[in-house]
Amino acid sequence: MSKFERYKKKTEIYIYPHKHCKTCEEMISEAFTYCPECYKKLKEKKKRKFFRRKEKKSEQKEETEKPYDLEENENV
Repeated sequence: MSKFERYKKKTEIYIYPHKHCKTCEEMISEAFTYCPECYKKLKEKKKRKFFRRKEKKSEQKEETEKPYDLEENENV
């Protein structure tokens, strides 16, 4: 008996390659990580999560007072 004969498959059923959603375990295409419903929820959550840090007031004033103008530099 060879080493390959010892470990024969116990079932003859072929399971085609597939993937499951990370959150709800629904079967999806291999190209995706999440199903469409979970992906929408994830996008909404990310939009709410990220926010912009407030800059110091003095830095904001300096930026607004001195806008970069190309015409001024060309005349010099």
